[in-house]
Amino acid sequence: MAKAYKAKWIIPSDGNLYENCALIVDEGKVQKIIPQNEIVEGDYTQIKDFQNALITPGFVNLHNHLQYSELKPHKPIGLKVRLKKIYTNIKKHYFLAGISKKSFIYKLSNLLSQYFCLTRDEKIASFKKGIELSLLNGTTAVVQLSKESKYFELLNQTPLKTYLFFELFSDSVETSKDEFRSIKKKIDKLKMQKSDNTFIGVAPHSVCCVHKRLFKILVKYCKKNNILMTIRLAESKEELDWLMHGFSDVDLLNEFTNNKKFEPLEIGLNPTQYLEKLDVLSKQLIISYGNYLTIAELEKLCENKVSLAYCPRISDNLHGKKLDLDVVMQYFPNRFGFGVNSMAFNEDLSLLNELRYVNKGQLSALEAIKYLTIIPSKILRLNNIIGSLETDKDADFNVFELDENENYEAVLNKTRPNHVYIKGKRVVKKGVLNIKN
Repeated sequence: MAKAYKAKWIIPSDGNLYENCALIVDEGKVQKIIPQNEIVEGDYTQIKDFQNALITPGFVNLHNHLQYSELKPHKPIGLKVRLKKIYTNIKKHYFLAGISKKSFIYKLSNLLSQYFCLTRDEKIASFKKGIELSLLNGTTAVVQLSKESKYFELLNQTPLKTYLFFELFSDSVETSKDEFRSIKKKIDKLKMQKSDNTFIGVAPHSVCCVHKRLFKILVKYCKKNNILMTIRLAESKEELDWLMHGFSDVDLLNEFTNNKKFEPLEIGLNPTQYLEKLDVLSKQLIISYGNYLTIAELEKLCENKVSLAYCPRISDNLHGKKLDLDVVMQYFPNRFGFGVNSMAFNEDLSLLNELRYVNKGQLSALEAIKYLTIIPSKILRLNNIIGSLETDKDADFNVFELDENENYEAVLNKTRPNHVYIKGKRVVKKGVLNIKN
């Protein structure tokens, strides 16, 4: 028998707002939304009354690195780990000597150094922490970017729906071919092993960290297999310098990460022109950041129906520059969602905090919830199962308890929900994780 969840307000992300209604769930699927006065007690195995509360669909995070959730400084244990840390620090100082510690390149290299020095168990623990924080913040589906496949089993076991985008790097024709063979082998294998909650895409890291040959291979592969691609675009000043001059501090970062220096396909192009030359622009592409995009580039991306993972807080934290929400709404109409990146460069994994950081009255609660739910689910092509509380979709939803004088608009001032359900099962109860680790 079905269960009924009563609340003062329900925003199902289908354009409607329901007052004094109940969400009906059966076998993990949404059945319908009905007025509370139509509920017959004997028809349901459970009737949960949240009273003055708001129910929304679960949130969708379009850009995250769960593996960087817990990179606390620690004293290395064991000779192997101590030697690894010493070697990494020497290497970092050698390649990045003279680079400002406040620069994006130095901060990123420092992050990679910290992560590299973790043991396998510490990396797994950090990844699990990211899953926990995501769930506590009402995220029920997340885009995870990583080069490693060791987290795959964890993703298969978690209730969190995950779109795993494999990060790719290459510095020559040869490494491009090797990287593609490696990732194709992983994808072919993981497709046979993945759960219903796990989805797979590819993520060439950026134009200055991926050789033109690999881009061309990936474009053909994604079109043939209908696979989504995501890339960091126009993120930093260093990226623009590399495209304009053929060199920048990015070259030092590439050397630090064991990639050789290589030059752009053509000198003097902007980031969007570069992707256009490589035939990358399409509705299968999701870009992240876009901090330095010009109006002409934004128009080109809009014309090609490219989507955006909007990460305003980390953009300001790392680059002191971000796209304004008004600009994002104009050039990515119904084709953007929010991302938090990671705990390494952000205060928390709250998508509501990400939204509030830029929303100065442009978005009402009803519109804002769409950009946290149904719109990013459409970008990921998962809107047949998540993103709204419509019949036969997974019952992934959040419950926000409201104060006596609050209505549904108060969600814009919340940080996280009080309860989180995935497929009808409560995974967060009164702000506390409610699943086995």
